[in-house]
Amino acid sequence: MKRDKKSVIFIFVLVGLVTLFLFMFYGKVIMNPNFFLFNFKGDGTKNYYTYVNYIENNISNTNFEGMNYPYGENFMYTDCHPFLSFLMKFLTYHFPLFSNYSIGILNFLLILSIGITAFIIYFIFRELKINYILAVLGAVGITILNPQIFRITGHYALSYSFFIPLTIYLLLLYEKGIKRKMHFFFLTISILFFFFTHAYLGIIASTMIITYVFISIINQFIIEKKINFSKNFLLLVAAILPIVFFYLFIKIIDTHVGRTTNPWGIFENHADFSTVFLPVFNSLNKIKEFIFPGLKQPWEGWAYIGFFTTIGLIFYLVVSIKTSIKRKRIVLDNIWINHLTLRQLFISSIIILLFSMFYPFRIYMEELVNYFSIIKQFRALGRFAWVFYFVSTITLICIVNQAYYKLKKNNKKIIGYFLIVIIPLSLIYEGMEYHIYFSKEMTQSPNLFDINQTSKTFAEDVKVINSDEYQAILPFPFFYKGSENFGIDPNDRISQLSFLFSYHLNLPIIGSYLTRTSICESKNIMQLLASNFYYKKIQNDLPNDKPFLLLCLNNHLNTTETNYLKKAKSLIKRDEYNIYEINIDAFFKNTATEEIEHFNKIKDRLFEKDGFLVSDTSLYFSFIDFEQPNSDISFSGENGCYKGLQKNYNQIFSIKKGQLDLNKKYTIRFWMYNDGENCGQDCLGGMIIIQKKSDEKLEWLKPIVNAGNSHEINDKWSLVEISFDHTDEEAIYDLLLKGSNFSEKTIFLDDLLFYDNELVIYKVFKANNKITLFKNNHKIETPVN
Repeated sequence: MKRDKKSVIFIFVLVGLVTLFLFMFYGKVIMNPNFFLFNFKGDGTKNYYTYVNYIENNISNTNFEGMNYPYGENFMYTDCHPFLSFLMKFLTYHFPLFSNYSIGILNFLLILSIGITAFIIYFIFRELKINYILAVLGAVGITILNPQIFRITGHYALSYSFFIPLTIYLLLLYEKGIKRKMHFFFLTISILFFFFTHAYLGIIASTMIITYVFISIINQFIIEKKINFSKNFLLLVAAILPIVFFYLFIKIIDTHVGRTTNPWGIFENHADFSTVFLPVFNSLNKIKEFIFPGLKQPWEGWAYIGFFTTIGLIFYLVVSIKTSIKRKRIVLDNIWINHLTLRQLFISSIIILLFSMFYPFRIYMEELVNYFSIIKQFRALGRFAWVFYFVSTITLICIVNQAYYKLKKNNKKIIGYFLIVIIPLSLIYEGMEYHIYFSKEMTQSPNLFDINQTSKTFAEDVKVINSDEYQAILPFPFFYKGSENFGIDPNDRISQLSFLFSYHLNLPIIGSYLTRTSICESKNIMQLLASNFYYKKIQNDLPNDKPFLLLCLNNHLNTTETNYLKKAKSLIKRDEYNIYEINIDAFFKNTATEEIEHFNKIKDRLFEKDGFLVSDTSLYFSFIDFEQPNSDISFSGENGCYKGLQKNYNQIFSIKKGQLDLNKKYTIRFWMYNDGENCGQDCLGGMIIIQKKSDEKLEWLKPIVNAGNSHEINDKWSLVEISFDHTDEEAIYDLLLKGSNFSEKTIFLDDLLFYDNELVIYKVFKANNKITLFKNNHKIETPVN
């Protein structure tokens, strides 16, 4: 009875501490959750938009319609909290009042999850029979320092820090052996729920259980000489069944083809020893920077465990080594961690930590990663380090607990109490600065998805525009982020405005701010802004002939966008942005005949030079057709093209000293093959560089270009353009193409033109009943009349 009463008292103490903490830092949000956007930049804006737009504007239950128009995207790939957004969509349909509070509900849940984390960790400690005071303070400390708080202002679905503690707690209950089938069911359902919150939460939880099972089997075989197959099998099922269900669910509902199988990030987004054992974001960080100046700590790998956790683990390692020497075999000391499940979980967490650090793959990157290609799908391995954070800090509290009872037994109770207070307080102290910073950041932006919180001019613009007259929003400057093969990185402000107008007008965006979108869809969308003498496949995929609503960020447009703007009708003019209406004919009316007619009018005023007609014979140009019989791929002609490996430094073209006129701008244009396996995946990979050499010094001139950024797509070929100013008479120039060191792809280039920017160059070909006009390396075709 006393124990039950004591337990209730400390639960109330925990309630009080957690409530005090949450209101101290997040009181504004708790009291007014619908008033704020935790972040209105980058992924933060996008992840609010995909969530709220799916709930309130989406017609389909599985295909997100807000971006990647006209194709949309599978809602599981949009980071929209799939389970929560689906539930909110259902509730909003039946109870429309919910539509006004979707942002507020999400914000409240994100803050509430911090408190839930503390309670689950407390229950873990009580299951491990930790002293009540230490259990309460330890739960609060671990929660405050936890690295998932860094996700709360952007990657919202990754900020639910209770998912690893809940998995640990259910594992402890399962291993206890009481009501095992019930806990198996809860563990399976919880992991499945994590998958449908964010795929990484699910796969991390599954990985933790699978690794634990293998460690458990090894331990049983070594110590007990027998394996409990039924118990281990059931645990494996609990971990693997959600993976299989999730995979099959996506396969069934996903209508998009051609996603990359080689996503970027695995070589960059991993953890390091410094991101786990050295501070990343608090006052101790200054000491670290003094000792290790210039140290880089990859953000994805941030999982700092705390100063005393590191000390505690070193102590436990030393003790375990002594015990191993004494017993003449490798063991973890069971005096300081007296719970078998936790010891096995600790070993599992070390293995997962090494995986998060990209071991052993980072030692033999190319060979191992290409051999285990599935590893490439985990492009943010650093997130797996969160497992070690929670297991190691829980382990620390267990070590402190044992120290307390040893001191108490030796009549050193005061020192024991000092330990059980000061160690958790150190975790709280180190983590407090996280919350000081983020609690301020989270209240900087109003909830702009509530029309009443937007500016007066924005609300007026939304009211004036009749969205029924348009089929989609086209943002300028254009952005497309997703396939990693074709695209242009977004300007923060145009993406924000696009999301807001899209949501409030219920119009989709021709563009994308997603991940792993279809390569062929991205190619078609990028080609929308190509020159109008090229056939554009997207035309056949548009559902109607309605015009586009053109949203332009003032003073940020390139030449292509400016030219299209000339064909648009102005609707609204603001200081920051303008809104236009543009008919789809502006993008699809073929101008090949006009180009040829224009050429016929001026050709008598042109001059012949090196087999071309040019506007000025005094200006420099050079054309290379790469007709070498080393490939059956060719843009024009019959004798192949330039062929090379992406991972090499490919020297495509060179300009010698003295060939160019000083103080002139020069441009290089060439065609690059964009087709092949899986919609031409990675064919356009690599940096395209102008390398300048002068006085034995090498310099890479800006800009450095990526072929996937080009709108000028002619079927299986992309036109690449790079320019530079020649101001150094001693300089020589090389055109280089360099891809990833780990790429096995071959690049194919053809028809390179190097020319003075003031020059216009023509050539006419007639073949197969067609006229082909060469104009500054564009290939313009039209049937012969």
